[in-house]
Amino acid sequence: MELCIEIFMEEIPARMQRQAKIDFLQLFVNEFEALKLKCSVPEVFVGPRRLVLHVADIAAESETILEERRGPKMGAPDAALQGFLKSSGVLQSDLVQENGYWFAKINVPGKPLQELLPGLLDRVLKSMPWPTSMRWPGAGHTWVRPIRNICCVLNGKPVEFDVPAVGLKTNNYTFGHRFLNPAQITVTSFAQYRQSLVDANVMLDFEERRSVIEAELHKICKANQLTFLTDETLLDEVTGLVEYPFVGLGQIDEKFMHLPGAVLSTSMRVHQKYFTVLNSKGEYAPFFGFVANVPINADCMTPGYERVLRARLSDAAFFYEQDLKIPFEGRSDNLKNIIFHADLGSVYQKVQRLEFCASNSYVKQAARLCKCDLLTNMVGEFPELQGIMGEIYSKAQGTAPAIAVALKGYYQPQGANDACPSDDISCELSLMDKIDNLIGFFGIGMKPSGSKDPYGLRRTALGIIRLMLHKNGPNSLGVWLEKSVESYKHQGVSLKADVVETVAGFITERLSAYLKTDMPATYVYAVLDKPLEDIWTAVERAKALKHLLQNDTGVSLLSAYRRVVGILKGVQVAQVNEQLFVHDVERILYNALIQTEPKIDEQLKTFAFKEAMTLVANLKPVIDNFFDNAKVMEDDLQIQRNRLNLLGMLQSTLNTFANFSKLEG
Repeated sequence: MELCIEIFMEEIPARMQRQAKIDFLQLFVNEFEALKLKCSVPEVFVGPRRLVLHVADIAAESETILEERRGPKMGAPDAALQGFLKSSGVLQSDLVQENGYWFAKINVPGKPLQELLPGLLDRVLKSMPWPTSMRWPGAGHTWVRPIRNICCVLNGKPVEFDVPAVGLKTNNYTFGHRFLNPAQITVTSFAQYRQSLVDANVMLDFEERRSVIEAELHKICKANQLTFLTDETLLDEVTGLVEYPFVGLGQIDEKFMHLPGAVLSTSMRVHQKYFTVLNSKGEYAPFFGFVANVPINADCMTPGYERVLRARLSDAAFFYEQDLKIPFEGRSDNLKNIIFHADLGSVYQKVQRLEFCASNSYVKQAARLCKCDLLTNMVGEFPELQGIMGEIYSKAQGTAPAIAVALKGYYQPQGANDACPSDDISCELSLMDKIDNLIGFFGIGMKPSGSKDPYGLRRTALGIIRLMLHKNGPNSLGVWLEKSVESYKHQGVSLKADVVETVAGFITERLSAYLKTDMPATYVYAVLDKPLEDIWTAVERAKALKHLLQNDTGVSLLSAYRRVVGILKGVQVAQVNEQLFVHDVERILYNALIQTEPKIDEQLKTFAFKEAMTLVANLKPVIDNFFDNAKVMEDDLQIQRNRLNLLGMLQSTLNTFANFSKLEG
C-alpha cells in the first residue's frame, strides 16, 4: 500500500526547512517502528508551503506483538493477583513464574493502518521540534505557521479523520502555486500528485529546486560573460523561498562600485537575497543575480529589484564614507563604553590584556586595533563584517598591510571547518583572544554545563587546539595561560585560584574528543595521562603511538607490557642489583634499558617522536628473550625480587613515551 501525507501551511521560514525535513522523517520512522508497521524506506519533501511524507509500500496493518506484563510477587495477597488477572484479561493458568513474580504474556493483535493514522499523525504534529511556533484560531496545538490543509491518501483513496491539534479534517486534495496556479488538486497517487504540482508550477523536491536555481544562475551569467559568486547558504535560503524558481540578472549603478566587495556582497545578500556577480577577471561586476517566485518581467520587475538595491547601497555608501572620516585608531577610547562582561570589564580592558600578552610590537599594534571596527557604522549595520571592515578601514588609513590583515585574520578559525589564519600575527592574536575568553569566564565560574555553552567556550577551546596544531611546532600552553592570568591580575580582576589547571583540563577534554575521531580512545588516554603542557607535542606523540601499535611489533610489545603489569600487580619495585644476575638474558635486558631510556629522552627533547617509538619497538627482541629464558618467580627470593625490579625498570622505560597501562583495555 502507498501512503502520502501532505501538511499544507503558510510559508515555512527558509532557514528551518532543511532541519524540518530531517525531523519530520525521523518522527514518522520512529512511529512506524513503535507501531510495528513494516514499510519501505519513507521519503520526505519540503517546500515553502508544504511538508510531504511518501511511503511507497506500507503494511495494511501492524504486526501482532507479544506483550509481557509483570504482575505481583509470588505469595502476594490473592486480591492483588485477582486484580492483575482482571486488568490483563487472562486466567491464572495463563500466567508464568519468573524471578519470583507472576508474568502475563499476551498476544496483542495488529490494527489496520487506517485506525492507526489519526493517533500517529497527531503525535507527529505535536512532537515536531520547530525552533519557534505559533497559535492560530481553531488549532489545539502550536506549529511553525498556520496549517491550512492536510491531505492523506492511502492506496489512492482518501483517509478522512479529524486532527484536533490543528482544527482540521484530512482530505485528498492540495493546492498549486500561490500566485500562478492556486487551484485545488485532487490526489490519487504520489506520482500523480507530484506531476500535478509540476503542472501547477510547484517543484516539490528541495534539491531539485536548488539545482535549477544554480544551473540558471550559471546560464544567465555565462550568456553575459560573467560568473556568480557561489554562496551555499544563500542558495539554500532562496530555494526555501520559492515554489518554482525564476532567475534574473539586474544591474548595479556604477556610483556604488567604489564600495569594497565585501560591503556590496553583504548588503545584497543580507537585505535582498541577491547573488554577487563577478566579471571575467574575477572582480566584482556591476550586476547581481536574483531569484523570483513568478516569471520575471524585465520591463517592470527587474527595475524594481534594482531600485530597492539602490536604496540599500546608498545607506552602505553613506556608512562607509562617514566611517572613513574618523581615524581608525582614534576609536579605541570609546571601547571603554562597551562592556565585555560585567565581571571582566570593558572591551577596552580586554584589548589592554591582549596587548599585555603580545610577544612583539606588531602583535601589540594589531591587538590595539582589533576591536575598533565594532564602533563603525558599517559593522553596526552588518555585524557579520566584523574584522573584514577592520582590515579595510585600517588599510585605507595607512596601517601596515601585515597589521591590517591580522584585524580580519584573528577571527579565524570560527568553526571546525574554517581555516586557521595564514600569518603569524593573526595566529598569535587569535590565540590570545581565545585564551583570554577561557581564562576570564572560567576564572569567574562561568563554565559550560551539559548542553549549555552560552559563550561558546567549547568552540573556543577547539579553536585554540587547531591554532596550536597549525603552528606545527612546540608551543607551551601553560605559558600562554599563565600570561593571560597575569594580564587579569594586572587590571585587578579577581579570578579563581585554580583557573589555569581548570582551563588546561577543559582543553585536554576537547583535545581528547578531537583525537578520538582519528584513533582509539585508549591511545588518547595513554598520551594525555599527564597534565597537558603542549598540544602539538601531545598530538605528535599520539600519532607516533598509533603508528607503532598498528603493526605487529607494536601489538607484540603491548602484549609483553600487559604481561609485565600482570606480574607486577601489587609489587613495590626497587633498584636493580646487577650482582644478582644469574642469566645472560637478565644482563642483556638491563643493558638495553640502560642504553635506551636516555636515548628516548633525547629524542623526545628534539620532538622526534617516531624515532623515540622506534627505540621502544627495538626492545621487543630482548624482552621476548628474557621471558623465553628466565623464570621471573624464581625459588630464590633474592633473585625473584631482583627480576621483579628489572621488570619495573622495563615498565618505567616504556612509560617514558606514554602510559602504556592505559592501553590495557
